[in-house]
Amino acid sequence: MYVCHCTVVTDRDVLEAIANGARCVADVARATGAGRTCGNCVTSLRELVCQHCPVASRGTTEHPAERELGVAGAAR
Repeated sequence: MYVCHCTVVTDRDVLEAIANGARCVADVARATGAGRTCGNCVTSLRELVCQHCPVASRGTTEHPAERELGVAGAAR
């Protein structure tokens, strides 16, 4: 399933980024390019990270530096 239509990123791409060490939406954005254009996919990215990231599932929140990294929608 496509998660980010702007950069053609699928849920498999996101899961691969998590498997390779991404631990928050900003990490996934850096690894895949998702979430940097219109921001409509940020909620879906966050859900995937929360469901599949071992660190996020323990209650860790996302990095406050997301706003500085240019992840669209992070400040919403």
